[in-house]
Amino acid sequence: MTDSNHLRKAFQLMALAKTMAETYEANRSTCKYVHSTSRGHEAIQLAAALQLIPEDFVSPYYRDESLLLGLGFTPYQLMLQLLAKKDDIFSGGREYYAHPNYKQGDKPTIIHQSSATGMQAIPTTGIAHGIQYLTGIGSTIVGGSPIVICSMGDASLTEGEVSEALQFAVLKQLPIIYLVQDNNWGISVRADEARAMDAFEYVAGFKGMNRIQVDGSDFVASWEVMKHVCDFVRKERKPYMVHAQVPLLGHHTSGVRREFYRSQQDLAKHQANDPYPKLRSKLAEIGILEDEIAQIEKDAATTIANDFARAIEAPEPDASSVEEYIFVPTPVTEEKGIRSPEGAEKIMMVDAALFAIRDLLEQHPEVVVYGEDVGITLGGVFRETATLADRFGQHRVFNTAIQEAYIVGSAAGMSAIGVRPIVEVQFGDYIYPAFNQLVTEISKSCYLTRGKFPIPMVLRVPVGAYGGGGPYHSGCVETTLLSIKGIKVVYPSNAADMKGLIKAAFYDPNPVVMLEHKGLYWSKVPGTDEAKSPDPSRDYIIPLGKATIVQTADKTAMDKGISCVVITYGMGVYWAKAASKQFNDQVEIIDLRTLYPLDEALIFERVKAHGRCLVLTEEQQNNSFAEALAGRISKECFQYLDAPVDVIGALNVPAIPMNIILEKAVLPNPDKVADRIKKLVEL
Repeated sequence: MTDSNHLRKAFQLMALAKTMAETYEANRSTCKYVHSTSRGHEAIQLAAALQLIPEDFVSPYYRDESLLLGLGFTPYQLMLQLLAKKDDIFSGGREYYAHPNYKQGDKPTIIHQSSATGMQAIPTTGIAHGIQYLTGIGSTIVGGSPIVICSMGDASLTEGEVSEALQFAVLKQLPIIYLVQDNNWGISVRADEARAMDAFEYVAGFKGMNRIQVDGSDFVASWEVMKHVCDFVRKERKPYMVHAQVPLLGHHTSGVRREFYRSQQDLAKHQANDPYPKLRSKLAEIGILEDEIAQIEKDAATTIANDFARAIEAPEPDASSVEEYIFVPTPVTEEKGIRSPEGAEKIMMVDAALFAIRDLLEQHPEVVVYGEDVGITLGGVFRETATLADRFGQHRVFNTAIQEAYIVGSAAGMSAIGVRPIVEVQFGDYIYPAFNQLVTEISKSCYLTRGKFPIPMVLRVPVGAYGGGGPYHSGCVETTLLSIKGIKVVYPSNAADMKGLIKAAFYDPNPVVMLEHKGLYWSKVPGTDEAKSPDPSRDYIIPLGKATIVQTADKTAMDKGISCVVITYGMGVYWAKAASKQFNDQVEIIDLRTLYPLDEALIFERVKAHGRCLVLTEEQQNNSFAEALAGRISKECFQYLDAPVDVIGALNVPAIPMNIILEKAVLPNPDKVADRIKKLVEL
């Protein structure tokens, strides 16, 4: 049973939240950035927050300001975010109100919070998975028995990605609580319009998920339920869902106002369940005098008025800081180790990746490897993880279901707690279900937390056509990935680079996508035997963002102005090499190796040296990365060019056809490349 101290503290916080909402509403022109308040949801939020201790983790959603007050954040701190001020402790004015992140040790940890409803379920479940893993290996990173709370609105439960999180939580029996605050509205959509069942009924289908319902407007009932659930999860380490029915008393947001779509009858029904007068009456019922209650309200009004005035006067962010924290610095800045050790056996690209990851698993107990079919039974559809689960255990190398969003998004939570995930999406064509997580959670985390939560993860993605792979197993996706800011993209073309770049990607504290061409894995495609290379030393590493010259041109040809440079990567390296044989040492070839960050210095230097440039890609050409790069080269090197920068890529069809004849018609090849080089050097 809650005691008077709990009730008094809850009422003090609830009075603050109520006064904050009223203050924001009365100052709409000042509170110009979109925001939501917790009015109606205060009781369940405070009941949850007051159970947590610093070793725990919580992911609030955009209406959870009362939860934040319950964790110990001050109204002034929240107002600085409301007004997007410089001293906002969460993001320095970059993020919405009640979108916190925190990592100080005096309160529960809060990872990056996005505004996409339900998207937090996967990263937060990843935290719980990381806790379970680190606890299981006896790591000292995790202290005590931490629990995780993922807070959500009821409308988010219809998101498919939430079901991926729930599925994994029950499969692995993770120590996580899903707190669903059900106010029966999803902006203007009523519950009966949008869902066939509520969250409590829905989660019954997830075998192994404990569940409970509570009147979330009743603080005492909410306290008792949340105490029971938190104690259970802390001890039993199993998942739980709390379905709390609450009224919605405020607007959806300051910009989508309740009078736009809600009837007076509906508003009156919700108002009848206001948690504030309920808790106020409870205080009187247990003998707290009206004078004391009134004083609490008066103190709240004074605090909020003073804090709001201070927040208004607080400084704005400095515009010069806007590009800070896109990435945090990487420790890998130069090539180290031996690329071609004497007597080393030549290995294929697929083995280079396998050996690199094997090394990392041996050296770092915090490394885990997961994705579809990468586990013990198969070891990857390309055998790229073969033997690893046998050697390191299925707790470290394991299969997932067909859940690309979970594979990618869970890495955010995993990495936040100290696990180092190396994950795989089976084919480039299948990366799109993961884009919500990659864009909304992974890429923005470092920037919006001002470097508190960079996400050190390696995402492996097999790409490219390799002879009859068809429309869903042959795609290249680099342009789509490169449109996302906040991730790095790597594309090796040979075994030595594969090993060195995977190591660099792992040690980089930012998210890195490794694009690995399936046609180069085993060098089975004619003309790609040079993708094999001597196995580099164990400590071999190549910094990201450094291109390499894989073939030089004769200086005489350069002096005569009949040479060119081909800028390419992946399979393009081998098409360019084969095509160049038709010319008399006139062709220099640059292998980019990393597409972002891009080695512009080397590119511009070599284009200026030749005056003629061909950018070669396997992707469909129009609107591609290759065309964008060609435009950048044209601008930077304009006065040095003897001919327009040319681009060659695949034909502009929506997919790679299955039939091999049609596939060849779509893709570049040595003859097509040679034809372009001929025209270029003869201009």
